[in-house]
Amino acid sequence: MMKKEKELLVAVASQKGGVGKSVFTVLLASVLHYRKGLRVAVVDCDYPQHSIALMRERDMESVMKNDDLKVSLYRQHERIRKLAYPVIKSDPEKAVEDLRRYMDEKGETFDIVLFDLPGTLRSEGVVYTVAAMDYIFIPIKADNIVMQSSLQFTKVLEEELIAKGNCNLKGIRLFWNMVDRRGRKDLYEAWNRVIHRMGLRLLSSRVPNTLRYTREADPVRKGVFRSTLFPPDSRQEKDSGLPELVEEICRAIGLEEPAAGRADDKIQTP
Repeated sequence: MMKKEKELLVAVASQKGGVGKSVFTVLLASVLHYRKGLRVAVVDCDYPQHSIALMRERDMESVMKNDDLKVSLYRQHERIRKLAYPVIKSDPEKAVEDLRRYMDEKGETFDIVLFDLPGTLRSEGVVYTVAAMDYIFIPIKADNIVMQSSLQFTKVLEEELIAKGNCNLKGIRLFWNMVDRRGRKDLYEAWNRVIHRMGLRLLSSRVPNTLRYTREADPVRKGVFRSTLFPPDSRQEKDSGLPELVEEICRAIGLEEPAAGRADDKIQTP
């Protein structure tokens, strides 16, 4: 895993709720921090719900009530010698400013900082934060309302920020989420053609529609998939599409060398 001299600022963003924006922010952060050895921070600026900050609180409560989770957390710390990554609570207008203040006060540096952004660009402060990102990843699902909103959102970013040079953005990538493997392939093929005609870039990784993405640390149940304190349980990662997505994102943002003979951004049918 390649480390950066300056931290990368990366966001998982969407204008529509329920497509996995916050979930993938947490999963990506946990894999990179606890499993791949990178120094990670998360800035939760999705005001007012702050769902990732609330998830950290639930995770801590679950650990306090579950002896197995206590042991797992202790063993993880002994193995990787790292504390949990910080979740910095902020608002859309001051997200980057709050990150810099945190880094100055704590004397910490990071390889990558993940931002959970709100689903609107209506305020000037949000646009400023979006423009400060290095990369943005946008989850999409085969729903007409979600697709129209997501493609419009992506096109606005491309035309108003990247094309005009008004930002730090180096790239925007879409990726399929909640894929129904039994669904209509022609529907995905049709949307892939639309994405291609619009000149947008789509990751080849596809995340299936599975309940494991809702499985948090629990005071009773064993096996964690979505957590701010642990990486996903490796036994639950099979057929989840997550390892492939994380590896492809790492290549896209320059954290890993591209594999020989493998083409990123190739449009494939789920």
